[in-house]
Order: sequence, then C-alpha cells, then structure tokens
Amino acid sequence: MDDMPVEDVDAFLDDLARWTADTRTDDAARSRTRERWLRQQAAEGALFTGLALDLAERGVAVAIGTTTARTLHGHIVAVARDFLVLRHDGGTSFLALPAVATIRPEGGHRPGDTASDRTSPVDTVLADVVTALAADRPRVRVVAEGGGEALAGELRSASGEVATLRLDGDPQPTIYLQLASLRELTLLD
Repeated sequence: MDDMPVEDVDAFLDDLARWTADTRTDDAARSRTRERWLRQQAAEGALFTGLALDLAERGVAVAIGTTTARTLHGHIVAVARDFLVLRHDGGTSFLALPAVATIRPEGGHRPGDTASDRTSPVDTVLADVVTALAADRPRVRVVAEGGGEALAGELRSASGEVATLRLDGDPQPTIYLQLASLRELTLLD
C-alpha cells in the first residue's frame, strides 16, 4: 500500500468501510431472523404445564377459565403432572389440567413472555392428593366433569378411584365421586 496513490488508498478504505457496513447489516439481519425462528420454535414447543410453571414462578395473577364454565382469579402456586394449584380469595383450588381451558395473565403481563417447553418436576397426581387430604376430613367444594353444580361438604375418604363426601345440609347425604371425573377441588375454611 506504500506504493499505492492516495486516491487508490482512499477508494480502498471507502470500499472496506462499505463492505464492513454491509457485513454488519447482513449479520444483524441473520441474527434477527435466527432470534425470530428460536422464538417461534419455543412457542410451537410450548407446553401448557410449562406456561403454568412460568406464570407461577413469576407470581403473575391469572384468570383461569375451566371447561366447567367457571372462571377463577388468583395465583398459580404449584403445577404437578395432571393438576395445578391456584390460591385465591376463596381458598386453595386443585384444578385438573384437562379442566383448565384457558389461562389469562392479568395485571399488565405481556403476552408472548411465557412460552416454555418445561414439564412439571412434581410427579404427583390429583387422585393421590385427594387421598392424602381425606385423612384430615376437610370441608371442600368439588366440581365434576360435565359442569353440574359445585358440591360442598366434608371429604370423608378417598382411595383408588372413589372419594366419599358428606354434603352440607340437613340431612347430610353422602355421595361417591369417581376421582377420574374430578375437575376442581377447593379447600374451604
């Protein structure tokens, strides 16, 4: 370059600057494309449990729409293999995942921030939780598949496939609930 005329050096430096700028522009475009592709992949691979886990970890208030035509507002506090736990003003509800139709983040949470392909590390099923809860005979409100009315009473026992409830009222009838049909159980009091 020592023997190169100044005009040629200036032209070479101009060409080099243009090539560097073009390379940076191309790299930035490729980076944006890759980032968009990764976001799309994450969204396509997102699992409902991963979404619920992300919202629980962030402490985001949510409105959960159920397949039994109910909407519950609160905070997801746990996610297990086949259910999630929602803490709300009315108590604590255990919701079977097949009964959770929608989860709507509330309070200004930005959509799109919750795509996750994680599964729950809690390997417990709802039937096991109901069986454990029955030992304390808590007052509960249950909703079974098919919508129907919520039933309130004392959870007397549960094992295998059946839970026994003594309903509130006079007289206090006993009902037997097939655990596979349980969609929502809320602890009362």
